[in-house]
Amino acid sequence: MTEPVIVGAAQFVQRPGDRDLADALGHIELMAEASRQAAADSGAPGMLEKVQWIGVAGGWFDYRNPGQLVAEAIGAPDAGGALTPISGSAPQELLGVAAQRIADGTLDVALVVGGEAAWSLQRLRKAGVDPHWDTRPGSGDAEMLSTYPIELVHESMALGAAPAYALLDDSRRAARNESLADHLARISTLWAGFSEVAVDNPSAWDRQLHTAEEIAVPSPDNRMISFPYTKAMVANNTVDMASAVLLCSTDAARAAGIPTGRWVFPQVVANSHETWLLAERDQLHGSPALATAAAAALAHVGMGIDDVQHVDLYACFPAIVQMTCDALGMSHHRRLTVTGGLGFAGAAVGNAAGQSIAAMVPLVRAGGVGLVHGNGGVATKHSFGLYAASPPATNPYALIDCQPQVEHRRRDAVAADWSGACTVEAATVVHDRNGPTHVLTAVLTSDGARGWARTTDPAVMDITSTEGLAGRLAHRTADGTLEIEA
Repeated sequence: MTEPVIVGAAQFVQRPGDRDLADALGHIELMAEASRQAAADSGAPGMLEKVQWIGVAGGWFDYRNPGQLVAEAIGAPDAGGALTPISGSAPQELLGVAAQRIADGTLDVALVVGGEAAWSLQRLRKAGVDPHWDTRPGSGDAEMLSTYPIELVHESMALGAAPAYALLDDSRRAARNESLADHLARISTLWAGFSEVAVDNPSAWDRQLHTAEEIAVPSPDNRMISFPYTKAMVANNTVDMASAVLLCSTDAARAAGIPTGRWVFPQVVANSHETWLLAERDQLHGSPALATAAAAALAHVGMGIDDVQHVDLYACFPAIVQMTCDALGMSHHRRLTVTGGLGFAGAAVGNAAGQSIAAMVPLVRAGGVGLVHGNGGVATKHSFGLYAASPPATNPYALIDCQPQVEHRRRDAVAADWSGACTVEAATVVHDRNGPTHVLTAVLTSDGARGWARTTDPAVMDITSTEGLAGRLAHRTADGTLEIEA
């Protein structure tokens, strides 16, 4: 068994104004450029020609085999390609697979990439101009990794990402018996800490400092998305960004003359998932899968969270950061990101963890242990990775599937046409660009089954955003309408 090492990593950002829109690099071109920079970072650019496998984090693109197109662009046309669905956990899951195959001796040199030109594409479409970049589907069939059931996709689309995470946040707030004002002050302060890190991150999309007050208060440039989440509190995927991580065996690194000072050793990647449907979770803001994967990763290296110097928690919305801190037993007041998170650093839709790993590599080279968390779905899929500049001290590298150890306490979900008395578990007011549109709630029946209910009643919208609706008695009609008891 050989040891896998990361020898190169890079983030590439194509900022507005860097080049004429008509000449903007596309998805494949961004990933290929990040790959070249990762190879240059290793000190052995010729490693690209030796790449045998390219794992691509899925995005909002239609490529059948984007890995093959990247391989062609970097001069490794025979490399195999792998692809994932869109999932925030996917980049680290891909890295885990690549590292395990290197450890097993079935792979020698690999790339894990992700990226999109979403900002440029959006503007080209508005102008009615077709992009000039590579839109071929890619030849052959990509190896498909990290799949999940279509039911998760349907539920997530029905709820919406921001409203779903806002429900998780309100569930946690209600469990803590926290007022709306105290909750808003706390999560906006948490998010301001992420903005502070993004300011100093040269690869962050938004390097402007945002204070807690600016984050919390709606404004023309910071509209409310889903109470209490303003635009500043939600993920920013409309970017032109890519990352690449170059891995190989220690033998290949030595043969290429890559100094050991450039090596970073993956220590462990531990993966798990929650119940696929949010409606079936025992507690909206609790996650046995999250806690299990976190514990497994740390146990494998014989460490506690206080032994980890560099942390990057997946940060699409404040809810998941708080949940992950709870799972790790970690204070919300320590530095929780090395990038600035999805709200400020930004990333392609499925590649935030890829950017995080690339940002973690130079920090770990300089010393200390780094932890990266990837999260997909609605706090559904979890991946924890630990990285260090020296080989694992306790156990050799492992890719751990934690699912057999996850202890789910599954709730029943009500039928789509169920009606009856219920209690509001959590609530959010959903907004569009013109203002509030409806209240979305999670409700529990007397026997503990969960369902979703909505209302457009302005009075209920007001209560939700001024007092909080959690704990109120209500009635759900057969069409899913919420009626609050007087």
